[in-house]
Amino acid sequence: MTFQVNKEIEPWIFDSRMRVDPCESSPSPCVTGADYIGKTISILKIELKNASRILAINPEDSFCFCIAATGSFRGVAGSREIFMSPNRFAFLLLPGEAIKIIPNSDTIAAYVYRLSAKFLLDEAVSHGTLLPSLLSLQDTIPDHEQLILACSKQLLKFSSIGDDLSDLRLLEPLEGSIVSLLATLVGLSSDFLPKTSSDPPQNIHVDVALAYMEANIKREISLRDLCIECSVSSRTLQVSFQTVMSKTPLQALMELRLNRLHDLLLQGKEVGNACDQVGLRHCGRISAKYKDLFGELPRNTRQRRF
Repeated sequence: MTFQVNKEIEPWIFDSRMRVDPCESSPSPCVTGADYIGKTISILKIELKNASRILAINPEDSFCFCIAATGSFRGVAGSREIFMSPNRFAFLLLPGEAIKIIPNSDTIAAYVYRLSAKFLLDEAVSHGTLLPSLLSLQDTIPDHEQLILACSKQLLKFSSIGDDLSDLRLLEPLEGSIVSLLATLVGLSSDFLPKTSSDPPQNIHVDVALAYMEANIKREISLRDLCIECSVSSRTLQVSFQTVMSKTPLQALMELRLNRLHDLLLQGKEVGNACDQVGLRHCGRISAKYKDLFGELPRNTRQRRF
């Protein structure tokens, strides 16, 4: 390997047999990133610096696609010409296909997704596509990038925490949202798809917002924060929550905080400290809301623990 790479993403580099050529009279190329390895999909956020050319091969059993983040590049994926535009679909690779990328800027960054080709085809069939073609995703993923990116950023954020991910209840819904969207898009003609993502599936908005709440539960969270994270208007988010959960986003946030408070009190945490850990101020109003939900005051829950 003639370029620098951080250990976390070395398996991706070796699996794809990546080669990175340096720019003339520049430091050695540098490849950094972070990844999420899920049950059905793996995600790599990668950044490359000082590269004149990147070559790679997709593993024989995998389907891969990329959404650009920053910088610009051109190249060939399989036999298809590709061009990078930030925050837009860049390319896909079928099993065993090779790619050549020529950066047009000193630094390029992107999100790369990999999952079993057979699994995705089976999912497409289960969603009603009789003769699915993975190549069709080249036409159908565009205009759905923001949904995929919103879920991806939360999954990568959770992965970076380093705790026991099995305790994080929202990983599977987020992962499932991406896979379900891809399976739905396989084989569809772009003529029958909406041209914008202004009204995507409401459950995905809710999944992304709940994941953001969980990851930032100690912080003050506003409706605006949730809208920015989900890339939607406040009205769209409000309607999504009312449709899926029959409550507003801030009501769902309060209920999540109270449930996490209940979990901590059952572990024996002191009430004030537990409130701080879930972003609540210990006061009479919170105690009243807690009693409405659990039928007892916070101190009573803690006392039962002992």
